[in-house]
Amino acid sequence: MEFLKKTRFDTEANAVFKMSAAEFNSIDDFGSEKFISRLIDYITEFKYSQLPRLQELKRYYLADNNIKYRDTDRDSDRADNRIASDWGKYITVFMQGYMLGNPVKYASDDDALIEKIETFGKQNGADYHDGLLETDLSIYGRAYELVYTDSEAQERITKLAPEQTFVVYDDTIAENSLFGVRFYQIKYNKTETHSFVEVYTANGVYYYKSETSGFESIAYSDNTQHRFDGVPINEYKNNEERLGDFESVLDGIDAYDLSQSELANFQQDMNDAYLVIKGNPATGTAEPEYQTDDDGEPVLDEYGNPKMVTNSSSDVIRQMKKARLLVLDNNNDPDGPDPDAFYLTKTYDTTGAEAYKKRLVDDILRFTFTPDTNDQNFAGTQSGEAMKYKLMGNDNLRKTKERLMTRGIMRRLRLLGNVWSIKNSVSTVNKSASLYDKINDIEVQFTPNIPQNDEERISQLKELYDVISDETLFTLLETFTGVDAADEMKRLADQKEKADSEFQARQEQTIYPNLSADDGGDNNGQG
Repeated sequence: MEFLKKTRFDTEANAVFKMSAAEFNSIDDFGSEKFISRLIDYITEFKYSQLPRLQELKRYYLADNNIKYRDTDRDSDRADNRIASDWGKYITVFMQGYMLGNPVKYASDDDALIEKIETFGKQNGADYHDGLLETDLSIYGRAYELVYTDSEAQERITKLAPEQTFVVYDDTIAENSLFGVRFYQIKYNKTETHSFVEVYTANGVYYYKSETSGFESIAYSDNTQHRFDGVPINEYKNNEERLGDFESVLDGIDAYDLSQSELANFQQDMNDAYLVIKGNPATGTAEPEYQTDDDGEPVLDEYGNPKMVTNSSSDVIRQMKKARLLVLDNNNDPDGPDPDAFYLTKTYDTTGAEAYKKRLVDDILRFTFTPDTNDQNFAGTQSGEAMKYKLMGNDNLRKTKERLMTRGIMRRLRLLGNVWSIKNSVSTVNKSASLYDKINDIEVQFTPNIPQNDEERISQLKELYDVISDETLFTLLETFTGVDAADEMKRLADQKEKADSEFQARQEQTIYPNLSADDGGDNNGQG
């Protein structure tokens, strides 16, 4: 694998699949050989041009970075650490929590429609589902969901894997979605793998399968119809280029990994450094001596090799290493070399290395608009305004992401509205407007999940009392109370009504102390 060389991905790795509107409209049989051939072309192009990019981005999210596959050609006896940093997950988790740590809310004049949407959201775990979509957006730059009807005719949503999904659009300016494709494989055992393809159009789902591990031999098998009046695979974009949040800093992540790994290699090589002994290294015979018998013949060991005497240089060195002590002399040779011992190591510029790593960290965070939460000046006693400046870059990015996610959520609601309209399952207030138009009037609201200075925030809200409406004030207070504004106003009204009733009862008791409940209040306190 190339490491920090050439371009990282194929030039078509993030291309949008298209088909001419005329060609699509001419298709009258999705089981025809012509359409299946075109379908196989799309899948093949996706697998070879786009899938490698998606897989690599997922690897970085899982901290399986390219440093793991770096070819260093190091000697086998040298340290070769491969330390991968988890920057991908750090950036993704921060952005996902910042955007959707607080659930998405919906606002409309039609309470019945909002209630229907909220009920659907609870039944489908929409808060968690939206978080999964944002995670995919942050990793891959794109995310997919499927809107479908289950066996009990209930509307459902589920996330689809970007590695197995794509949408084909037409060639018009509007770029309408023509059909969505989901392809996958099921491995039954080591030798048997089947391939499956699902094609979702505006009014039906078409199924294809192959009893092999490849998609080149898929055949049409079945179809079903749906009533969503649109392609039920919904694509979300992280930005117009469909880039992931950390995709632009992959080179910086690689450089950081390399710096960390080389530091670990240096430390390990330092521990395993060569000991250099200069001159005559030990007291004893310079040349090795061998044991002899009484006849002067060498004594052999069990392998037939001459045995050395115990005071040989190598034996003395072994004994000194065991004792953690070196005794060096020049064997009383005034003209001999002065003995010396030292480890052969490289010097390490600690200050320069740490400055380099800090610069890499700063660049990774800067270019992904991620605030440095380890910065001592980031939190603490800073005011809300100071925090806004710290988050300004990320806030600008969040606004763009929210707008694009709103487009996807609104398309989801329109697909659901088409079915709800047929079922007549929403009792709307305004009967003159269509459900489709009412859904278009819905406002999708995001609340960034950021630390709040509660005392400062409450103080600000107190100053707004009698300046803005109670409903608006209670809406702003939701972040503290966790209670919906309408519910809070109803609770306050009930509380006031109860207090007024109790006050009235005390007043009557003061004026008519002899009045009891059994009197019915007809004698005006007279006996």
